[in-house]
Amino acid sequence: MNRRNFIITLIALAAMAGATFSTYRYERRAETAATCPFCERMVHSVSAYRLKVDGHEVTACCPRCGMHAQLNGEQGNKGNATATDVMTGERIAADSATYVEGGDVEYCTHGQHPVTREPNSVSVREYDRCLPTLAAFKNHEEAELYQKQHGGRVLSYAEALGSVRK
Repeated sequence: MNRRNFIITLIALAAMAGATFSTYRYERRAETAATCPFCERMVHSVSAYRLKVDGHEVTACCPRCGMHAQLNGEQGNKGNATATDVMTGERIAADSATYVEGGDVEYCTHGQHPVTREPNSVSVREYDRCLPTLAAFKNHEEAELYQKQHGGRVLSYAEALGSVRK
């Protein structure tokens, strides 16, 4: 009996240590990761959108969030913007990029719980400035290929800004 209690205690301590370590790692990652100044989500390298604001660079989590900031004049006067090509991770001029809006990939809300549909209830996703997703591409052909795989619609920069404005 004494040996059994010792083993149970050891397992419980190991479980607590594992949970503590996991929590610590999660919190450290959140502290060190870049955070979008507009929506406070983590900035992912595949979807970052950079704006020049009053002479310094500000990184938004995604093109839609950055375009909202451009249109609303958030954080000062906006200058040139660069988007990140989803396929290569390369910085590209935002106004020369081709965008895919919507589709089945949501970069900013990855890991968040989706809207669930329960019987006899109403589930509504409230406004989310990052949705529908805007993914940036250096060339039009890659955007069309992505759109065929993931859905959505292909847009120019002007069309993407118009969509964000709505």
